[in-house]
Amino acid sequence: MKKPAPAATHWCRTGNGFIFLDLASDRYFTLESGAADRFSLIVHRGQDAADDDWLAERGLHNLARPVDRIFPEAIAPTSSYLDSPGTERASAVDTIRAIYALALARRHVRKLRLAQILSTIPQFEPLPAEDQRSVARCAAAAFQRARHYFSGMDECLGRGIAIRRVLAGKGCDARLVIGVTLPFAAHCWVQLGSAVLTDPLDVVLPYTPILIA
Repeated sequence: MKKPAPAATHWCRTGNGFIFLDLASDRYFTLESGAADRFSLIVHRGQDAADDDWLAERGLHNLARPVDRIFPEAIAPTSSYLDSPGTERASAVDTIRAIYALALARRHVRKLRLAQILSTIPQFEPLPAEDQRSVARCAAAAFQRARHYFSGMDECLGRGIAIRRVLAGKGCDARLVIGVTLPFAAHCWVQLGSAVLTDPLDVVLPYTPILIA
């Protein structure tokens, strides 16, 4: 049986430095200034054989492609469903589904590595764009209503995974985004096109995406 490929290390440039997310060990890290300068040079000119050992010594031997190369269509967030709520009202059934998804995601975040969790997001055939927006608004309303009944809504990773799974199950191709900034902080949100579904816009703007799933 073929072994799964090792989890890659994701990275991004933010400000004057780089931040890395090692999915194999569920940890973030940065480089000291001298190492960051050399890594910046490698990024600029491309990696050659002389760089292999240097990168491996720093756990950078299995780098993922940057977000803007994997998702060239990635759009910077420009709006949030929470800043301009529509007329959709969450049904009791959708709210219960949101609460269940939140509870399951919280359990998985505590017990599983992020790479394992991301592998559980189902594959699906996306709905037409207008239908996806309608589904996303209904889901956002349900998760907002779930705040009244679920105590873990401030856990951004669990919340993001929960709504990403629910939307995938409904044929909505929203994306889970993990962003970082310096001094170090990380945040997770869900986005459909340029619209954020889980947070006010001003909450996510300070972060640079390091992983989109």
